[in-house]
Amino acid sequence: MKIAIVKLSALGDIIHSSIVLQFIRKIRPDIELDWFVDARFFHILQDHPLIDKVYALPLKDRKILKILKMLFRLRKKKYDLVIDLQGLLKSAILSRILSPNVFGYDKDSIKESIAANFYNQKFFISYNENIIIRNLALVSFVFNESFELEDILHKKDCFTPKTELKEKLREEFKLDENEKNILIHVGSSIENKIYPKERFALLCNMLALRFEKTKILLCWGNAKEREFAQDIIAHTSSTQVRLLRKLHLQELIAMTKLSDLIIGNDSGPTHLAFAMNKPSITIFGATPSQRNTYQTAINKVIDSGKKITDARHIDKSDFCIKYIDEEKIFELAVELL
Repeated sequence: MKIAIVKLSALGDIIHSSIVLQFIRKIRPDIELDWFVDARFFHILQDHPLIDKVYALPLKDRKILKILKMLFRLRKKKYDLVIDLQGLLKSAILSRILSPNVFGYDKDSIKESIAANFYNQKFFISYNENIIIRNLALVSFVFNESFELEDILHKKDCFTPKTELKEKLREEFKLDENEKNILIHVGSSIENKIYPKERFALLCNMLALRFEKTKILLCWGNAKEREFAQDIIAHTSSTQVRLLRKLHLQELIAMTKLSDLIIGNDSGPTHLAFAMNKPSITIFGATPSQRNTYQTAINKVIDSGKKITDARHIDKSDFCIKYIDEEKIFELAVELL
């Protein structure tokens, strides 16, 4: 049996979707399983042990003709079914080109309802339901199997770092196994998801004072985030707070594994902690924490208390995240550490 998963973007959504791989392999270990992804995020899935082949599509470059040629060529693989975990028009069209047998969410379960017209097998689940549950529910529908919430809590790591890469980073950043390493992700692709630099600086100062043998490592993904992180360091009084160089996605996986606690905004790098069963605190402002992450004994959220009734309509001008008290994050960090 050959199946394809279509989850093109964004980084956090791909990371959240990765949990379905071990569920599928558990119930159907014999299948051939491919994944179609935006080329920008190919490396997060590269060499994944539960995926037979990852196909990177140059969506950002809008190379439509190249993409179509690739899809029609791969259609000859004759996939038995395709699962569209994205639920957008572009992912639905892509899925239908690959196979006439496409499973996806129905029109009331997705943001772009027109996408449902390209599915011949449709599944309803509230758009406001937790994203992890949504992904597993659709896959359960595909295979006519059930899952329990305990399956989420007992999942294995969704990503496995390369041993040599872990050791390289351990040596480069002088990480001591007898010290605590706190990884802080300062950025996000959406402006109102970003916790203020002044509060991040205060949080770093408190953590450094409380945990003397600790490295607080600031992680960034672009020039703007790097400048943001440098401003945080400028407002801290401890040499324990350090700026990392830019990490590629495989290094990000390895660094997450090497960290004792991950703190960050509602973004892909922060969500990687849940996927890898590492302690984390995700900071939420005007996005729904109950939908966008899954809380466990070690994966916690701090939010603004904002009540969001429909995740389809997020107010990107709402910067309520800036009012979250850094002391609440600090208290939770102490508890987790």
